[in-house]
Amino acid sequence: MPEARAVIVASITDLERLRLSHGPGPLFAIMSRERAKLSYRWLPAVVERWATADGRLVRDEETFEPFRVPCCPDCHAQIVDKDGVPLTQRDLARRKRTCDECGTALWQADPSGPKRYPLADYVKHHLRGFFDLLVGDECHEYKGRGSAQGIAAGVLADACGKSLSLSGTLMGGYSSTLFHLLYRFSPEIREEFRRGEETRWIERYGFVEHTIGRDDGIAEEDGRTSRRKKFRKVVRERPGLAPAALFHLIGNSIFLRLSDVAAGLPPYEERVLLADMETEEDGTGFSQRSAYNELFGTLRAALSELLAKGSKRLLATYLQTLLAYPDGCTRGETVFDPESEELLVQVPPLSEERLYPKERALVDLVAAERLAGRRVLVYATHTGTRDITERMESILERHGFRAAVMKADAVPPERREAWVAQRVEEGVDVLVCHPRLVQTGLDLVEFPTICWYETELSVF
Repeated sequence: MPEARAVIVASITDLERLRLSHGPGPLFAIMSRERAKLSYRWLPAVVERWATADGRLVRDEETFEPFRVPCCPDCHAQIVDKDGVPLTQRDLARRKRTCDECGTALWQADPSGPKRYPLADYVKHHLRGFFDLLVGDECHEYKGRGSAQGIAAGVLADACGKSLSLSGTLMGGYSSTLFHLLYRFSPEIREEFRRGEETRWIERYGFVEHTIGRDDGIAEEDGRTSRRKKFRKVVRERPGLAPAALFHLIGNSIFLRLSDVAAGLPPYEERVLLADMETEEDGTGFSQRSAYNELFGTLRAALSELLAKGSKRLLATYLQTLLAYPDGCTRGETVFDPESEELLVQVPPLSEERLYPKERALVDLVAAERLAGRRVLVYATHTGTRDITERMESILERHGFRAAVMKADAVPPERREAWVAQRVEEGVDVLVCHPRLVQTGLDLVEFPTICWYETELSVF
């Protein structure tokens, strides 16, 4: 923008420097949601004293030994809850408390943790009114009732006075998600509803399902002089939004199409390329398909048994293992029960020298796109404990392509656009990264072809 000044804010020092920044044009302070919400770690700040009653030591009922209890560091009063029950160190570590007797804070900063302060809180306490407008991007991600980034967004909106919220998917399907967004950004909603009146909003603008247990012959007969029975009633919110809720949006919202903000866009096309798993066995006696079937069959049987008992503890293990194995078959897989730590199933690592069908499909796609003069951006979702990006880079370079892998810990957010530009200047053919690293703010026009390297899960 002409004569505009833009500053990336990463610390309290950066915010204070804005007070001294003067110029003819508008000033934009750009702050990440992580900087806005993240604070320091804390720990309980108490002293321990011998437990006493009526001036005498209190002894443990089993060991008959005296013991210490947490007390206020100022008035030395023993710390108890609202019912007078003494609190332990574990209780004090769950949430911040103050002494009921003198009001002293019973917590302090943890010096071993990160030394930082949430910038949203600093703006609230020291720069209220300094900014004229808050522009919140991807505001649908602030819909969580107790999410730290949602709370930080609400604090900034209140400190700035006016806000402009941008989103491509405003509602999360349930009316309650819209309530928390509007409460944080709309003064009119805060005048009509209190913070804890989510249920009243749902009853007015959402849909509620009441489920009452049927008479299956095992209902509890709790009548003493009659045959009165109790049936379990479950109330839960269902997806949907009543049209009347739109009156809270229409007056201060603008709805745009993509063509309204970006004219002359090139044609967009999506194609699904399917690749089956390798069926030829290697030296381990397994093929990619047979090893997957071994995992699938064993985990399915174990999961079915646990679900029949009412336990869902194996669901996440089942899902993540079967999604990750086809791409990471060269590392093998060992699955334990997350609760009992019992070994459920194990398959050996397959040959790293072999090129598996999905990998061959990736190489063929990159070759075809490079012949057409197009670079390729590959999204890989397994970049942590099941990292596959190094093998992808090795395979692509083995076939004559220049590949670069972007890692979250290696390239900070403020350097990613420059990092991508440098890789393009060096002549890279393929860029591999997790989609979250480039989901906001990067112009990846140099990579017109995008490949989502995904795995389809077998139907349970």
